[in-house]
Amino acid sequence: MTRTISMAAALLALGAGAALVGVSCIRPCSGQECWTDMQRTCPGTWQCSHDLRPRSEYVKEHFDTRGVVLVWIGDPRDAPDCRSANAYPGWDYYMDPKPIDRCPRCVAEPLRERSYTRLTMMKGGHCADGTDVDASPAGGFVLPVAWDGSCLSERVIRHRSAEDADLVWGGYTYEIPEPNCKVSLAPEDVAASWGTIVRTCWRVWELDEVCASFGAMCVPYQAPGFRECLGYIGDEETPTCPDELPVFVRAYAGVAGCTTCYVEETGSRETTETLTFYADEQCTRPIPAVGVADDVCFDLPPGSAPRSISATFTVERTATCTAVGGEQEGDLGPGRVVRFCCEPPA
Repeated sequence: MTRTISMAAALLALGAGAALVGVSCIRPCSGQECWTDMQRTCPGTWQCSHDLRPRSEYVKEHFDTRGVVLVWIGDPRDAPDCRSANAYPGWDYYMDPKPIDRCPRCVAEPLRERSYTRLTMMKGGHCADGTDVDASPAGGFVLPVAWDGSCLSERVIRHRSAEDADLVWGGYTYEIPEPNCKVSLAPEDVAASWGTIVRTCWRVWELDEVCASFGAMCVPYQAPGFRECLGYIGDEETPTCPDELPVFVRAYAGVAGCTTCYVEETGSRETTETLTFYADEQCTRPIPAVGVADDVCFDLPPGSAPRSISATFTVERTATCTAVGGEQEGDLGPGRVVRFCCEPPA
């Protein structure tokens, strides 16, 4: 169970209109590609991913062009966390098998705080029923993965002529339901069985930018050592990769002959989140918003234009987590094959 506490109230001080935060995506919007202002800009610290599809086609056969993942390939002992690249954890795959003589152990650990993953500004309505909002998106704040609550002012405004909002709708996760525990493989066992790990991470932009082209989307700038890859789901052993992602990568989905890892949970985590909006970009002029529906929806005073946000996350209780699985049930060896087309290493 997660509960929240209301934001501290303060006098609203409205400042002059701020400029739109964003940079052009790939090329100026034109013709049929141009639908709304939102589809012309990425946030300032983000970029447009590669346009992977020929412009005359809606889908490239056997590839999902909206399913680009961020990938790190290297020694399992050096693999970085996806959060270091402002991305969400995906799946791990493996290359260069060593003699596999045991199943990797399953490890379980409690998840602690859950920070907001999205905060969308809405216009034309008020918080209602705790879950439904009769309003349309007016913009949003650009939250980093695992946001620590520090002052943040980067945002995108959907309508340049009016950047005020009536409410802000907050969300916690893109996974439903959100687990209380995390299960993984013991790192030392992975390193004993494989010479290389293919760590996949995924990225989401809440306002679903399409960068003036159906085959691209807004993503954070890539962290060192990471590159974009596209999963292949066809039957060819060695597919023809797109020109933008020419490197073919073949990996395995773990060790065959082992039971699947999962986790048994006892209890649940409990956290407190205090979220505050501000009328300036330095988090010094709080807006007296009212939290509704366990403080997931926040009604704003008329004419408000939130320009920055901050939050405080406090962990009060975590769940008890027990790992289950990882036992041998058949012949051991490399598991299912997965295929990617990737950028060349930097």
